[in-house]
Amino acid sequence: MNKKILIAEDTPQWQAFQIELINQHYKDKIHCTICNCAKEAVEILRTNKDFDLIVTDLQMETDFHPDFAGEWLIKQLQNTTPYNNNQIVIVSATYNIGFIAHRLGVDYLSKRVLINYPEAYISLIEEKLKLNNN
Repeated sequence: MNKKILIAEDTPQWQAFQIELINQHYKDKIHCTICNCAKEAVEILRTNKDFDLIVTDLQMETDFHPDFAGEWLIKQLQNTTPYNNNQIVIVSATYNIGFIAHRLGVDYLSKRVLINYPEAYISLIEEKLKLNNN
């Protein structure tokens, strides 16, 4: 059974980096859908409710000040059935990512860690989707 991930990320290079990592390890086991902003993610989720994991950047569109777009997206998911039980991970370069993730009750990975230790990203995906790379 294939798993489905929605990646909300506005930078094409970060989109490609994440997709490449997933494809290297789980090409036939994980299907990824990419969206460029939090609003687009909400639109996708309105019609497609079967994502196993949502990975979001924090800093995308600026419409949600003082919140980051990723914070807004997570709050939308947490307050909407059937999404409130989704696995959510923040992947961002925002300096206070740990504080924000803790406050929202989700996991996170800084982009600095992602660059230096891409295996941390794969481990987090495996943990969230309960996968085994064997």
